[in-house]
Amino acid sequence: MIDTHAHLLMFENYGEKIINSMSDDGLEAVVNIGTTLNDSKEGVLLAEKNENIFAAIGIYPEYAKTVSPEVIEELKQLAKSPKVVAIGEIGLDYHTEGYDAELQKQVLIEQLKLADEMKLPFCIHCRGAAKDMFNLLSENKHLINHSGLMHCYSEGAEWVQKFLSLGLYISFSGNITYKKSDRSFLKDIPLDRLLIETDAPYLAPEPLRGTKNEPKNVRFVLDKIAIELGISSSKLNKITSENAKRLYYKMGK
Repeated sequence: MIDTHAHLLMFENYGEKIINSMSDDGLEAVVNIGTTLNDSKEGVLLAEKNENIFAAIGIYPEYAKTVSPEVIEELKQLAKSPKVVAIGEIGLDYHTEGYDAELQKQVLIEQLKLADEMKLPFCIHCRGAAKDMFNLLSENKHLINHSGLMHCYSEGAEWVQKFLSLGLYISFSGNITYKKSDRSFLKDIPLDRLLIETDAPYLAPEPLRGTKNEPKNVRFVLDKIAIELGISSSKLNKITSENAKRLYYKMGK
């Protein structure tokens, strides 16, 4: 299994225990996600020290005010590491009170430009902003030359085909296992565009909801989606792992 989205720096000793038990837990790889310049730097160091850990680097929308040309340049230098597989977690978040939508959009575009320049895919965070996100990505489709994914997708059937039309992948976390989650549209997603993740330490899946999530729990996401699609978990695991390596092509180098 490949957990395409986890925050290992939020665990004790940067997830040392998790990393050491990956083989026993059936984990082939974990992509550690950056949200600030500092944790992007730490994430790259962590990935460079551990063969099966990879890094995404970027500035989360909540921290848009911290972005400057100098920060973008530092991210550019970090992106040269062979262990950096994506620019992320970037995007739009209209959930937190006091957000600045226009600033978030500007910062997102700058990071989309960076991803294109560095020939990397991007990882999108979208909360309460599906319409603006789709419009922004559509208007900047010339920057989507190395694909990207909608992380922890939760916008339902209404938007999934629109994001797929842009050539993006769709990734699901523990929230897809929740009793009230809409899973009716899973069958409408092409299998070669599907990814799995945990967003650990957040969004622990059923039956572990309410606990601190870990990358090994990606199996619950895998199993739930496999049931919905009517295929075996082993087959879906093979498909999603191949998808992850195709999107995050530097994994295979």
